[in-house]
Amino acid sequence: MNFCYEDSDRPSGTLYFEACDGTAERMRPRVDGFAIAFLPLAMWHRERRLRVEGTLCTRLASGLPAINDVFLSWYPHYTRIAVEPVGGFAVTWPPAERRTASMLSGGIDGLAALRLNRLHYPLDHPESIRDCITLFGINNFDLDSRGPVPERLAAFDKRIGRLAELAAKESFTLHAVYTNIRSLAPSYRYWTRMGFGAAHISVAQLFQGYMDTVLYASDGDGANPPPGAWHPLIVPHFSTDAVPVQATEVAMKRVEKTEVVSAWEYGRRYMQPCHWIHIPESGRINCGRCEKCIRTMLTLIGLGRLKEVSAFDEDDVPPGLLFQISLTNRVKADLLQETIPGLLFAGRRDLARAVRARLALFRLFRR
Repeated sequence: MNFCYEDSDRPSGTLYFEACDGTAERMRPRVDGFAIAFLPLAMWHRERRLRVEGTLCTRLASGLPAINDVFLSWYPHYTRIAVEPVGGFAVTWPPAERRTASMLSGGIDGLAALRLNRLHYPLDHPESIRDCITLFGINNFDLDSRGPVPERLAAFDKRIGRLAELAAKESFTLHAVYTNIRSLAPSYRYWTRMGFGAAHISVAQLFQGYMDTVLYASDGDGANPPPGAWHPLIVPHFSTDAVPVQATEVAMKRVEKTEVVSAWEYGRRYMQPCHWIHIPESGRINCGRCEKCIRTMLTLIGLGRLKEVSAFDEDDVPPGLLFQISLTNRVKADLLQETIPGLLFAGRRDLARAVRARLALFRLFRR
């Protein structure tokens, strides 16, 4: 879909979503998903309206303004956006057959949502997950000025292979979708504050007529998460009548989710919290060096399970490694803080001290 700005001097461009084979056949080029993706961008660039060449679902007539209002309550320096579909608003319809889907990257949140769903529902229940969506193009290193980075595409293909194995074992259909949406994000600050959740759920709305409900796993901040792009106050308002969206495991901490995943045979084999900022050596699933890897391994040490997790080649974390990771915001610092009780319980006072020292450095630089 082509887009342009009216009140900003930013250049026009194109947002795309692509898929292959059966996934492409199940996608519908409705504008609902694109409108969801562009609303946060319009706010960030202080546009006065979001004009859509097409018809939007009636539910978005209240959903998009509600998202606007939640963002304004957190970031009052932005403005209210008028949503103007040229074709007006019209009802959309769910498919005749119930199909629940979920987002799945291989990270802790998505795997915990899948595992808990399997524990709670039999496969023939309407709430049982039958489809999972995985995305390429939502990390800032996936694309450059020429398009998709070949090394990143190759890494994504490997991840699809592992998730396809999991799909066969856990009886769901995997859908891989490619997009350039992250390249439109003006900054990491925008992505984490406003863009991330809309980007994911915009893809789900392209499956109208096929999927009935999409589950969106919370990010492990617990029952009182800070403002952010995937906050549970926002997620339900991305719904259409055709594809309602539900936030799941809202009250669960990341440590609790890691415990669920690491107690599951396939979770220990396939977990990939790593975003592959550093693409690992051949045969590795996680790099073992980035902030997410280190934090996850610390949690697994606290649970007494790191040595059982084949997705990590490492059996331990040297304390000095804590001082080599990037700790860029309070959310990451809070998640790292949560590893301390488990480390103390496991008798790893050396690692608990290292975590506290790393957090002290973070607070010092923040000041």
